Amino acid sequence: MLVMKEDNQEDRSGSAIGETSRRSYVRMLGALGLGGALSGVAATNSRNTGIAAAQSQEAASIAVSDSGTTVDDDVSHLDFGASISVTGTDTDTVTVRGETNPNVVDVRDDLGVEPEADDLWGAIEDHYYSFEPTERNHCYKIPAGTWYVDTDNVHFDAHEFLGIVGEPFAVLEVTDQDVDRLMTVGTIDTSLPNAQRTILRNVQIDIRGEYDTGICRWFTYRYGLIENVSMRGQRNKREPTYGGDLHTIMVDGRLPTTTNVIRNCHLVNGDTYYDRDSHFGFAIPFASETYNRGTNHWESCKAAGYISHGFYLSHDSGRNVLSDCHTHNCAAAHIRLGTNDSARNCRISMTEHPGVPWTGLWLDDGGNQRIDGLNVANEVRKDTELVRLTQDGPARLTNVSLTDEGTDGRAIRIDDSGDAQAVFDCCSLTDRTSPSISDYAVSVRSSRVTFTDCEFDVSSQSSTDRHGLFVTDGDGSINRIRIDGCSIDSDDASLRFAESGADHSVESSFFDGLVMSDPDTELSNVLWTGNRHYGETDFRGQQVQWQGDFNFGYEL
Repeated sequence: MLVMKEDNQEDRSGSAIGETSRRSYVRMLGALGLGGALSGVAATNSRNTGIAAAQSQEAASIAVSDSGTTVDDDVSHLDFGASISVTGTDTDTVTVRGETNPNVVDVRDDLGVEPEADDLWGAIEDHYYSFEPTERNHCYKIPAGTWYVDTDNVHFDAHEFLGIVGEPFAVLEVTDQDVDRLMTVGTIDTSLPNAQRTILRNVQIDIRGEYDTGICRWFTYRYGLIENVSMRGQRNKREPTYGGDLHTIMVDGRLPTTTNVIRNCHLVNGDTYYDRDSHFGFAIPFASETYNRGTNHWESCKAAGYISHGFYLSHDSGRNVLSDCHTHNCAAAHIRLGTNDSARNCRISMTEHPGVPWTGLWLDDGGNQRIDGLNVANEVRKDTELVRLTQDGPARLTNVSLTDEGTDGRAIRIDDSGDAQAVFDCCSLTDRTSPSISDYAVSVRSSRVTFTDCEFDVSSQSSTDRHGLFVTDGDGSINRIRIDGCSIDSDDASLRFAESGADHSVESSFFDGLVMSDPDTELSNVLWTGNRHYGETDFRGQQVQWQGDFNFGYEL
């Protein structure tokens, strides 16, 4: 039997601590030529014989029970026969298994935590803090089962590597009402030491009963991965006795070079609704906020039933990339994106009204957002719109499909800075709403908006008309609206200019309803050519220096 001493470090968990670390132990074996033989079966020959070449070292020795002798620097060959493993038999002995990385910590075997009995989170915290930050290089393996969490907000502040992984999958059951958040990773301060690489994988957080807990706030330095994480039970953020953290999963990369991946995470049981005028104060499922400077990739994640957003990803200088994500029946904004953010092949669906105002996609903050392949399906009353653009820079939306079967409200509202350029390319709207008031499906309140190859099919299911595209902000001028290769079919007005403007271009488009401008408008330098008018055309107000020809159903 090989007996080794452990680290000279405080044991915060109460388990036996000796004087030599596993890493030091393996290094010592390597110095004697034994490290390779004890680190894997591959170090043995076909007869399971370990070969150790003596090195020129200071005197060192290990007692080997198989031979009954002492191995020192004069020994150049060891024959263990059929035995290669080394095991301990008492509390002062550490098990070394050739197939196991010494930095992998089995929470049951190595920390002595029992499922549905001990505080797993406290044991991990104690082990983590028994090492200096530069020596924290551990993956905590959690076997299948249910494990209790009684410790609030463990702060994994600085490490080389931290992994908390279910093997293959584990349930973390919150059993203390004071647990408001499971963990905080890293710090806002980017000076070293910091959280370098962090992984949370294959766990489900159970908050059923009278508990409410956020999962994590991460401030990562180099790399982070949150994968296959879900929550069992409904959040209850505003419960006065045990309401938990505002954030459920929040990730901020602290450097421009930081990369985080949040993959296949499902937060689908929502938050508990409290009747009040404002939705503020409810829990947010997925977020990246002010301190994010890195790039976050959100892949195949789902949020449902939350009162305050689905993905809140704005007001930071970093970048968020959504792909194949889905939000269902959320209030505030289902997907709220900021500067340089993008979304690809995502889905927004509404089948039940959340009780407070909601928006589908919201482009906010700075510009350079890109949306490709978004699908929005709504069956309920709208308080605002399915797509809202209020950003301060350019944005492009491609292959966006909107299906609206709700009541009232707009499908699209564009109200950006005016210097921005918003482009809708190959987008479609199928509006089958049942409005109680006469309204427009698309509201353009900003200059430099382009629609190319878009189709707007608007037909009311009530006795009230539903109109198409409305250009107005109620104050000032709106310029450079471009409509090219589009089709707008509505109950009455397909296109209405209620605001003065210049340099509009309307080309090769189909208008099945009324096309008009209001009496007090002045539209100048307009290019109007190659369009087909199947409804009435009634331009009132002033038309100054228009250009165009070859229009079907309307002549300049």
